[in-house]
Amino acid sequence: MPITITHNSSPPLPIPDDFGVIVPRPLKRRKLDVPACVQCENQRKERRKRMESALKAIEKLILSKRNAFAGGAHGLQATRARCIESQLQMIIHKNRSVRDASERAAESHGFAAQWGRRMVRSWTKAWVAHRELPVSHRGKHIKAFSLLEDSEIRAELRAYLRSNKWAMNPSKLTEFSLGRMVPAAADQYLHQIINSEMPRGLRQYMEVELFPRVHLRPGKGISMRTAQRRLVLVAHDEMTAQSNDGQSKSWVLEGEYPLKKKGAGRGIHRSDVICSTVGWLQDAGQSLEYGKNYEGYWTGELFVKQLQEKIIPAFEAAHGPGYQALIMVDNSQGHSAYSDDALLTSRMNLRPGGKQARMRDGWYLREGIKVIQKMVFPQDHTKFPDMPKGMKEILEERNCDYTFSTLQENIPRALASVSTELIRKWEHRSIRWMEAYRSGLDSRDAQEQVKAFSSRRYKSHCRIPETLARTLDA
Repeated sequence: MPITITHNSSPPLPIPDDFGVIVPRPLKRRKLDVPACVQCENQRKERRKRMESALKAIEKLILSKRNAFAGGAHGLQATRARCIESQLQMIIHKNRSVRDASERAAESHGFAAQWGRRMVRSWTKAWVAHRELPVSHRGKHIKAFSLLEDSEIRAELRAYLRSNKWAMNPSKLTEFSLGRMVPAAADQYLHQIINSEMPRGLRQYMEVELFPRVHLRPGKGISMRTAQRRLVLVAHDEMTAQSNDGQSKSWVLEGEYPLKKKGAGRGIHRSDVICSTVGWLQDAGQSLEYGKNYEGYWTGELFVKQLQEKIIPAFEAAHGPGYQALIMVDNSQGHSAYSDDALLTSRMNLRPGGKQARMRDGWYLREGIKVIQKMVFPQDHTKFPDMPKGMKEILEERNCDYTFSTLQENIPRALASVSTELIRKWEHRSIRWMEAYRSGLDSRDAQEQVKAFSSRRYKSHCRIPETLARTLDA
């Protein structure tokens, strides 16, 4: 009997399970707990919230006074951080698209439009997700040297390949390179590195980088013996102790008082140095029983004598020739010493000759030209041969003879010597004083406010700026 198959487009009926319960077919479309449009809106709001938080964080980082960027506030990392800030601002405040905002941010900060916008998007993505700033890989690539970069080696390899082109294989080429060519070239290059490039580079680094940081000035260059020395920090300090030093407080019965000696008693002044390699350099110390009736008082001349006769010999005896001392001297008023030929008016007499210091040559400006002035008469002087000139002679050489006619000539010169820049500085200072008093500040607070604008502050206690160091060296 033939079987007829009929095609029915209607879906099959549900089949009952083992318990006779009919399981309905799964629906093609299910109703979600949260509609898809609501989910997209929530995700968009969450992304915008994260971007706003990232924008506040990058603005706070850029405005902070701490040097948080590699290379400083105008370096490459700081520029990339400002690119991130620009893109986030345009997306949040200007409703720009991500591609448009990244391209505008890249071009406004000097980057290429196509390549820059891709980089800005990657930097912003890393900042929003992990608060990570882009790090420059400039100078961090592998610095490898290949022997094939040498023209002589390439020529020798090319000649060997041409001479053995019908019987050449990798093993023969390797044997030729390792056996004949590479050792000779490597030995020559190694000798050049050790004998010339390394000493020259080390010498240049110490003269340009290391010595200026520790405020040392090499004379005619440094030798390898000097470069191999090890710097040792030697700290200097001073103290005083009195014989009647004791406890300032004690336990006594009610109505009784402790008996204390009057005065501090005889005292001892100590000047010593320490270092991290040996510790206390005992032979470098100097004691002084200070007082008018005893050994006097500690002065800069005594410290110089201690430095030359005790500190330096003791350091060399304890460390040997391979070490060099970097002495950090205690800041004391007793060290305010001048050289014997220093230009000090307190060491000069009014007239030539007599008991006064022999000073080095001075100078002054005459019509913008520096004029060297001798402080001692020449050997062939008729009246005062090889004698100090004195204050009166020095002033007369500078066209100051304390007469009324000279005064009339010098007043216009003095007024004309004041520059416009100096006048503007005093004008600004006067305006700051007026603003301080106008705001109701007293004299002390007004002085502090004016000083904050007109004075430089050096916050580091370990070093001074290079400009100030060069001024002191001069």
